[in-house]
Amino acid sequence: MAETCWYNSKRMRLDDGCNNNLNSASVKESERWSCSGDTSLVEPEILEDMGVSMLADGEASRESLQILKTQECTISPKNFESNRHSKNKSTMYETKETFKSTSFEPANVDRLDPFDNDDTVNFSAINNESGYSSRVENENFIEAKNFGKEDSNDASDKPGTDPFYLFRRKKKLSIIGEDKFNKLSDEMILMILKWLPKKCLVRSMLVCKRWCQIARDEALWSRLDLGSKVLNEGTLGHILPRGVQILRLAQAEIAHPAFLKTNGDTLWENYICKLQYLDLSMAVVSPNDLSDLLSKCKYLKKLSLEKCTLNKSSCEAISNNQDLEVLNLTMCERMNIDCIKDLMKLTRLISLNIAWCVLDSESMGYLCQTLPSSITRLNIAGCRKTLTDDNLKDLAQCCPHLVELDLSDCTMLTINTVHSLINLGELEHLSLSRCYSIPTSMHLRIALMPRLRYLDIFGLISDELLKTFQAKCDSVEINKFQYSAVARPTVGVRRTSIWGLRVRD
Repeated sequence: MAETCWYNSKRMRLDDGCNNNLNSASVKESERWSCSGDTSLVEPEILEDMGVSMLADGEASRESLQILKTQECTISPKNFESNRHSKNKSTMYETKETFKSTSFEPANVDRLDPFDNDDTVNFSAINNESGYSSRVENENFIEAKNFGKEDSNDASDKPGTDPFYLFRRKKKLSIIGEDKFNKLSDEMILMILKWLPKKCLVRSMLVCKRWCQIARDEALWSRLDLGSKVLNEGTLGHILPRGVQILRLAQAEIAHPAFLKTNGDTLWENYICKLQYLDLSMAVVSPNDLSDLLSKCKYLKKLSLEKCTLNKSSCEAISNNQDLEVLNLTMCERMNIDCIKDLMKLTRLISLNIAWCVLDSESMGYLCQTLPSSITRLNIAGCRKTLTDDNLKDLAQCCPHLVELDLSDCTMLTINTVHSLINLGELEHLSLSRCYSIPTSMHLRIALMPRLRYLDIFGLISDELLKTFQAKCDSVEINKFQYSAVARPTVGVRRTSIWGLRVRD
């Protein structure tokens, strides 16, 4: 009973002392909240529930006070309200920055360095009614300890300022539950991403860094179809480094510049891509951008530049591809003898289409005299006033292994051309459409060539005569192919492949 009365009396005196200290205006600034008593009469659990440290009488009071000063911060009653407002503001904005306040007077506040020991203390001290600060767990201030220790020394040198620190809460993980996909190996994820179209593959790069790295694997970008697309500036600079080998850009519009270059950047000057099959038929691209693109290609095997505008630098870049076998230059503009000289350095050409390029007589003569002997399929149609019988004679001597030859719309050819054509013993497909200077009787002689299978003579004979002509030449099909397919990447309605290779997954 006596112990209970003592406890109640102590509790009453403690509450009265707190209220008096807060309400009284005559309290000195040097006063501190304290409570003396014999702590042996109260169990430690009760002290912890009260949230205060009871001070013992006499020597016990002094020893408890020393321990209290080393562990907790004492705040004067005068600045208790300002400290409460500081606590409320600090909880509104959480950041890793250090905030400094001058509301605490140096004479009234016992400053402590929160990082002198491993235990972290709470500087606000407003959670307890007694005015004493309570201890908090170390993990709440683990970030503030490392971040604010450097600035604590600077703040302590300035008089009248007390630093306090705010910590950032750890972000909650966006993944709810177990991430089973993360347990898969990179190889398994790569096999899954192979089934995605290119548009979805690009979006998957935004998931995380790991997916971005896997989605850039060369196995996923070996073939790409951008036909009829509009490419923004620098788009090719992002595509080629992914290891594209088969690229279709037919009827695409490529904005200038095709490759973005920064000051001092030498990456694109020496970069060599892995392209082997490139289709730029009917593409809208400037000559300079085209030369930049071709200069980064050294391993091309098949190339189509139909209806593109060339210059000397473009032809020089093409000549650097020594493994080039198929070249389509149909209706290319601005071609001259300098371009022809560069193109004739390609000694492994098998198929060449240079029709309707409006070559002059000098360029045509040089072409027929220097064509590589490896060519088996050739299309030089549309040379109405430049290809002569002498040129064709030189051509037959340079390319004796021709299998397919298209001479359509070469109106300067005469009967003398027939003798040169008969010498081509391996010829299987010949086109003489609209060659009006060659007599019709010579067509029958040409049809009797030993290996000839197809003969196109559109616009030369009527339908009735054609039936009679077909009856006499059973082994040769007349007028089967209206358009030439020499070196062209796509024929007919095929738009998902170039030269028989798929461009879409």
